[in-house]
Amino acid sequence: MSPMGADDAWYDQLLYSGVEWRPAMQMAAGNEFFLTSEALTGTVTIDGITFKDVRLKYDIFNDGIIVLWKTGSPIVIDSKKVDEFTVVYNGITRRFVNLRETYSGIRGFAEIMYQETSSVLAKHIKVVSKNPAAANYAEFREETKYYLVLNGNCFQIKNRSSFLDLMGEYEIPVRKFIRQKNIYFSPTSPEGFINAAAYYDSLTVKAKPE
Repeated sequence: MSPMGADDAWYDQLLYSGVEWRPAMQMAAGNEFFLTSEALTGTVTIDGITFKDVRLKYDIFNDGIIVLWKTGSPIVIDSKKVDEFTVVYNGITRRFVNLRETYSGIRGFAEIMYQETSSVLAKHIKVVSKNPAAANYAEFREETKYYLVLNGNCFQIKNRSSFLDLMGEYEIPVRKFIRQKNIYFSPTSPEGFINAAAYYDSLTVKAKPE
């Protein structure tokens, strides 16, 4: 059933308005997509209206959302209209928001890894790398950068030190927490950033006056 009681034509036009997707680098090995080249099921929120059970792909080479029309045709929808979207992969729901121009240094869609008083974001991209030894060979390579949002500002987390530098007066207790819990910090293991950010939030909540 269409949202807001709208007719099917209006519903289809709002969600599936766009251009047909075509691969940008046909000769490159691999693919442009997040997690898998197969269509995933998720939700898409456009202009505040959420569409459920949408078949979609997230093109992280172009930072675009591709929805599959009823016939299976891939349609690139206007990213500027998309507020957020989710995809379900291996039973886990991944949520992305459109940051637009909110923060300097990071644009477009970012995955919400953690969100309370502070937030941990992940920006997934793919680039095309070429092999110097094989001039005709190119492949897609994925990169992920993590960011911490504090007090309305967004900072890239490159390692443990860059994270702790942002803790201010709470750096010492956060260091102690990390050491006691044996938390591992790495771009390949973002759970450490999430656990430490949650502990930081617990400290700032306690410090607030009644």
